[in-house]
Amino acid sequence: MNRTQYRALLEAISIDKNNLLKYRELYQYAYILSDGIFKVVFAEEKSHSLLISLVNAMLDLQGGEAIKDITLEMQEFPGIFNKKNCILDIIGTTNAGEKVLVEVQQKSDRFFKDRVEYYISRVIENQVHTSEKYELPRIYFLGLLDFEMFPEEPSTYIHRVDEMCHGKKFFPKIQKIFVEIDKFFELENRGSTKSDNSAAAQWLRAIKAIVKEERAPENILKNETFQRLLNSVKLINFEEELFNLEVKNMTDLMAEHEEGLAEGRELGFAEGKCEGFAEGKTEGFAEGKTEGFAEGKNEGLATGFAEGKEQERADSIAVLQEMGLPADKVAEFQAKLEALNKNP
Repeated sequence: MNRTQYRALLEAISIDKNNLLKYRELYQYAYILSDGIFKVVFAEEKSHSLLISLVNAMLDLQGGEAIKDITLEMQEFPGIFNKKNCILDIIGTTNAGEKVLVEVQQKSDRFFKDRVEYYISRVIENQVHTSEKYELPRIYFLGLLDFEMFPEEPSTYIHRVDEMCHGKKFFPKIQKIFVEIDKFFELENRGSTKSDNSAAAQWLRAIKAIVKEERAPENILKNETFQRLLNSVKLINFEEELFNLEVKNMTDLMAEHEEGLAEGRELGFAEGKCEGFAEGKTEGFAEGKTEGFAEGKNEGLATGFAEGKEQERADSIAVLQEMGLPADKVAEFQAKLEALNKNP
């Protein structure tokens, strides 16, 4: 089950709880990247073995550096994280005293990078108290992204972001790792990752089988860890109460979708920046090519241009040309603009 299908499930259940039974007949798995499902699978498991395996794989921690044990913590800053998008999905401390922050991000968000730095800064502040040394533990931030954040690197799906000075890591104790899940799916479909046998790739193949509702490769099916993962995400394991909580309090995906379109129009068209266009492109293309492109083209362009000012429209055409959109597509969009000018 993917994000769009999960959003439809939540909406259907909010209308009639009996619709959950119908979805259980259609889909084998729940949407693993939703906040609620992710926390149930990875945070409520008693031994946290799935979480440890996932984090070690994505952070490429092996041998003596690998996490052996992890203790999950309550949100450490009551009264500060008072909104859904300011709460980390998982905070933990490893057996070595290292901090692990895990965040699942389901859509492009212009403040996501700001929040990453904020999360890390709050953890840092909480480590140093009066009369103690300013010695920090290693801090890992793992971002699991259901959108494209690094379009300039089309063949790379894991990104390790460091603060560099003269070609060296300035403060290697803080490690930020971002995993573009949908990009891996695309690379896998094209056969580009065929020779990638890393632990991260194996985990993402298991997640792909869950999200795409397809049979996992044999080596995944025979792996004990992935067997437990697949069984834990079966839709039949989750009750109506969890989905109601998702709708009401945790991830109103419909609202996020509308917010994403609004941000795409504001950033991509009003500001006319390449970064804004990339975010609009992410929302339009990465969500599913057919549906996403239709929404990005029809709603993002037609509605965005109709509501925008003349200068914003001119800026938008310039951005499309700068991003290398084919001339016939630019001409098509210009025709739409002219029609909108005549019939505002």
